[in-house]
This record gives sequence, structure tokens and C-alpha cells, in this order.
Amino acid sequence: MLNFARALHGAPDEISAEDIDRLRAGGFTDENIFDAVMIVAFFNFINRVADGIGAAPEPEAQESWERHLQEVLAARKLATTRYSA
Repeated sequence: MLNFARALHGAPDEISAEDIDRLRAGGFTDENIFDAVMIVAFFNFINRVADGIGAAPEPEAQESWERHLQEVLAARKLATTRYSA
């Protein structure tokens, strides 16, 4: 489902009936597939609206995101250091 969502976000014109069939074969229902499509579509829509009107995140949200990014980068550096010998 995640690969489908990524493809739908990045190249929606390349989604085919075969993609839907693969999801069904993997145990996803039509309702599951519909929900995923609607979530991807909603996020794409909201991001384009925000970009289109030049909306910027609230300062607190931006600071939180930057702090989280620094923590992720630090954790990756630590993991790389630990496992490279």
C-alpha cells in the first residue's frame, strides 16, 4: 500500500488497474484502497493550496520540525558511526 501511495503522489497518471489488482491480491479491500487514495489526494490538495497562497508554518511548528530533523540526523550519524568499522 505504501508503494501505491507513493506512486499515486508522484505519478498519478501511471496508476493502472494492475496496481489496484495487486492491492486486492495483497488483501486490501476496495474501501482500504479508496481510503488511501482519498488521504493521498487530500494531502496533495492541502499542500498545493498552502504553497499557492504562500502559507508558512507557524513558528512553533517550524521549530518543532527543525528540532526533530536535527534529532533524526544525529541518530543517523550515531548509527553510522556505531556500525562502520
